[in-house]
Formats: sequence, C-alpha cells, structure tokens
Amino acid sequence: MRALPAICLLLMLPALVAQELPTTGGDAPLRYVEPQEKEFKFYPGGRVGISLDVPGAVKIVGWERGSVRMEAEKIVTGMEAEAAREFLTKSPIRVRYTDTTATISVTGAPPQPATLEVNLTIYVPKSRTDVTAGIKRGDFSIDTVNGWVEATLAEGRMNIVNPDGYFSGKTSKGDIYVDMWGSQWRGQGFTAATQSGRVDLRLPEKYSAALQLDTRNGTITVDYPPQEVDGEILPPEVVIQKRAQQLKATIGDGGAPLRLGTQLGDVSLVKK
Repeated sequence: MRALPAICLLLMLPALVAQELPTTGGDAPLRYVEPQEKEFKFYPGGRVGISLDVPGAVKIVGWERGSVRMEAEKIVTGMEAEAAREFLTKSPIRVRYTDTTATISVTGAPPQPATLEVNLTIYVPKSRTDVTAGIKRGDFSIDTVNGWVEATLAEGRMNIVNPDGYFSGKTSKGDIYVDMWGSQWRGQGFTAATQSGRVDLRLPEKYSAALQLDTRNGTITVDYPPQEVDGEILPPEVVIQKRAQQLKATIGDGGAPLRLGTQLGDVSLVKK
C-alpha cells in the first residue's frame, strides 16, 4: 500500500480538527456537541429512574440483553468549545446503578445566554423492567418494554409503541401517540393524558380491551370496525355534551382498561 503524500495528510488534518470545534453558519449561534455512552449489567425485574431537568428528549428501547445502555448527546449552544467542555465537566450526566436499580439524572444550565440540551437513548431489558421518568421540557418515547412505567412531562410529546404491563403518562402540553400491538393489553392497564394536545391511538383490528377516550374541548374521530354489543354489531359510539366528547366501548372480548384523554385537543382512534 502506497503512503499518502505529506500534503494530503496536511489537507486532511483541518477536517479532523473541525469536528472538535463549534459549528457556525452565518448568523447561527455557536454549537458544541459532546456524546457520552455507558453500559452496565442489569437484571430483568429491576427499576430505572430518569430525571431530565434540562431541555431534551428521552427515548427508552426494550432489548434482549441483560444490561442497560445509555447513549447521550449533550448540546451546548452559544458558548465557545473550550468553555463548553469546561462547563460539561462540572455539569455531568450522573449515573448510579446496581444490578437491579439505576438512576440517570441531568441538571444544570450554562451561563446565559448559552443553553444546554441533552438527548438520551436508553436500552433496557424488554421484560419486567420498571421505568420512572420526569422531564422538565422535552419529548418522551418508549418502545417494546414490559413493566411498570410512569412518565411525567411538564411540556413535551409522548410516543408509546408496543407497551405491556402498566403505563401511566401525563404531559401538561404536548401530543400523545400510542401504537398498540398484539391482540390485547397484558397487564394492569394503560392511562395517558395531556392538558393541551391531540391524542392518537392505533389499535390492531382484532384487539380486546375496555376503551375510554375523552376530550373536554375537541372532537373524537373513529376509524375502527363495529363491535358486537348485546348481540348487535354497533360502531363505537361517541357521546357529545357541549364541547366535551367521550367514547366508552368494550372492544373484542374486553379486558384491561385503556384510558386516554385531553383537556384541549382532538382524539382519534384508528385501525392499524
């Protein structure tokens, strides 16, 4: 293999160094991005607690491994790279764990007008892992986790895919999207509510649950097959009272309660 000429190495060097520097573009603010990763042994049946006190997002993914893996992206805007690195050494992501418990917390803010954003992707054992998440301002998503899950957002969207066990989620301002899999809810039940935002629920055509959808100020739309009620085939009925609307229906063979609602926003039920 022929060696690269020295001039080629010199041309490549600035590009490599540039990855360490904040990016700018015209009037765009300085931006410094720093990744962080950590993985540790963790048995199914444990509990993971997450606290995000800065803007950002949390994504939980269930996997088959007996471990927890955290992938973090820390973004400092409006600060030179050297100062941003120094700030991040004093305001780290704190991870504490045993084989069955883990806490991941993010706090702190850089001097104004600089800002900090932290985005977390956390992989957990998909079976029997309990999760609690508190997010000050940002989105929450969870995919294929069976356990006791509680999520509280001051402001942000929720995206829930293929959950099982028990789920309780609430956000003061943000949309809620739920995508159920399988033939029924396996567990204690599901509750999700937003004060201001729309709610979208996707269910398989043949699904069993006790369903309740509510909006205090909005419209419920239904694109789902009729159900058998007392020997009659009837579409899910929406009850309207002034600005409020509600749908209560036993779908399939009934079962665990699924309750979703919004104070201000529309609700949709769609067949997958």
